[in-house]
Amino acid sequence: MKIGYACTPLLLHYKTTRKILLKYYSEELLITLIKENLDDLLNILNYNSLNNINLFRISSDIIPLASHKINTFSWYNYFDKELRNIGDYIKNNSLRVSMHPGQYTVINSPKKDVVEKSILDLKYHADFLDSLNLDRSHKIILHIGGIYGDKKSAIERFIKTYNNLDDNIKNRLVIENDEKNFSMDDLLYISQLCSIPVIFDNLHNSCFNDNKYSLYDIFKKVSNTWSTLDGNMKVHYSQQHPFKKKGAHSSTLNIDKFLEYFNICKDFNPDIMLEVKDKNISAIKVLNSISELSNTPSISSLNSEFDKYKFILLEQGDTTFNKASSIINNDKSFIKFYKFIDEIIYSETTLQNKKQVLKEIEKKIRDDIENREFKYFNKLLQEEDYIKCKNYLYKLILKYNNPLSKSYYFINY
Repeated sequence: MKIGYACTPLLLHYKTTRKILLKYYSEELLITLIKENLDDLLNILNYNSLNNINLFRISSDIIPLASHKINTFSWYNYFDKELRNIGDYIKNNSLRVSMHPGQYTVINSPKKDVVEKSILDLKYHADFLDSLNLDRSHKIILHIGGIYGDKKSAIERFIKTYNNLDDNIKNRLVIENDEKNFSMDDLLYISQLCSIPVIFDNLHNSCFNDNKYSLYDIFKKVSNTWSTLDGNMKVHYSQQHPFKKKGAHSSTLNIDKFLEYFNICKDFNPDIMLEVKDKNISAIKVLNSISELSNTPSISSLNSEFDKYKFILLEQGDTTFNKASSIINNDKSFIKFYKFIDEIIYSETTLQNKKQVLKEIEKKIRDDIENREFKYFNKLLQEEDYIKCKNYLYKLILKYNNPLSKSYYFINY
């Protein structure tokens, strides 16, 4: 079982989403941005591997304007060495990657031009994964598309287009249920006709409100759509944000809810892609919790994680901070600690507590910053613009390469 997240890790300075506006397009700029994206992809994969995050979704923006007609550059030949190096790293470290084309890649559209552009986009995604010299277990995820007033015809168009795709696309393509158009039954029907694996998304299924199967039964049905060549069954896991519209992903994962899910799915040994706002942070949370089910966590790993939550806890007040500290020192449990974090993560706090934490962080970097920066920080503090103040502190921390840059306090929960 592999655990992962999508595209851009938090609290790291790596990104693979550099883009070009059409009006600024040039081959020289394209080469520069591709190189930077590929360099950072390798950096992200290295970070992931070091943290046992062995599943990762690569951004579709890794090659800017890849499927646009303006881009005729042979990026796969120019960067052949770099791409194969990334692929070797993935294979040598037993990582698994995937890609997920965006909402405009729709192969069941009744419009011919939309389908043609969608096929070009799928070709790009398949070509990119092929350029890494990876086997077909590294997948491209696609939704079925729209209904356009006639679900039966929409499904027939999908099947017809799918059957005419190039083999290197079909070998990688998997289909995912959505929250309003196509149910699990629809996907299982298409899968049976096309021999295409299905990715189960629990939140989409919940939003669709067609829960005729138990979670166990869904895993059983979906696992049968995956062949040995396709690799482990892959699923998407997310939770509903408690204060946002239906279908909105949570800021972080509630560990109790995840472990309920895990206890059902573990018999099927799926690879689990976490779709959550705090990305790699929740991946670490999940990995630490799963590990604790069979191994006692080390004191150093517990203290390291506590330190990253320290200022979030202090902002909630001394009582909250001391209780969390007691869990680490006495219970020595990631799971109990994360359960406590889940209780307070969305809680409001006092303006006084916010101010106190900001001042404490500023003290820790005061020796590094310039006098004008200190004055500007205090100006923001006096104006009680605490969000700007927090963001400014983070900017200074990055500027002076301070280890506080790893604090989860700087994630906007």
